[in-house]
Amino acid sequence: MRVKATIAMFAVASALVVFFLAMAGPGITADLDPSSSPSPSASPSASASPTPEPASAALVARSLKAQKAAKTTRATLARVRRCFKSSPPVAVGRAPKRSASAEAWTRALRKWKHQRADWRGKIKAGRAKMLKPGGTSNGVRWMPLARWVGWPEHTLSHLSYIIMRESSGRVRALNSSSGCAGLLQLHPCHGVKNPFDPEVNLRAGLRLYRKCGWSPWAL
Repeated sequence: MRVKATIAMFAVASALVVFFLAMAGPGITADLDPSSSPSPSASPSASASPTPEPASAALVARSLKAQKAAKTTRATLARVRRCFKSSPPVAVGRAPKRSASAEAWTRALRKWKHQRADWRGKIKAGRAKMLKPGGTSNGVRWMPLARWVGWPEHTLSHLSYIIMRESSGRVRALNSSSGCAGLLQLHPCHGVKNPFDPEVNLRAGLRLYRKCGWSPWAL
C-alpha cells in the first residue's frame, strides 16, 4: 500500500510540474532546455564623435596677426626688463597646425591678445619708473633710463658719478650763473630745448659723449 501511495504522489507532482510549465509558456521551457542557446542581446549602437569644425582662413590670418603683435610687444618688454636687469618675459606661444580645429585657433588667438595686453601694461609701468624712479636723489637710480636711451654698459658707473656730481640726481637742477641744467648740467650752447626732461637730457648727453667723450664734464 505504501509503495502504491508513493507512486501515486510522484505521478501527481509530475503532472503539476508539466501543467505549470505549459502555463508559463515557451520562455521558461527554453530557459530550462540546456540545448537552447540564449538569444543575443542588442548591442547599443556606438555614437560617432562629432568632427571638429575646421579653422577658416580668416580666423587663421587674424590669429597669426595677433601672434606677430604679441611678439613685437614682448621684444619691447624684454628691452625694458634688460634696462632694469630683470629676466625676460615668457615666450609667445607657438601657432597650432593649419589643420587644427577652429577651437584650437580661437584659444591661441585669445592667449596672444591677452599676452599683448598684459605686456603693454608692464611696458608702460616700466617706462614710468624709468622717468620717475623715486627714492633718494642719486645717479644710480637713473641707470635704467640711461640704458634705455643707449648709454653703453661700460660707461654707466662713470655716468652715475657724473650725474651725482653735476646735479645730485635732480632733474630740475639749474646753475643760475652758467645756465647749465638738468641731470648732466647741459650748457645752453648745446641747444637742448628741454634739458629738464631726464630722457632728453640723457640722450643729448649721449650725443656729446659719442662726439667728445667725458671732456664736456671734465673739471
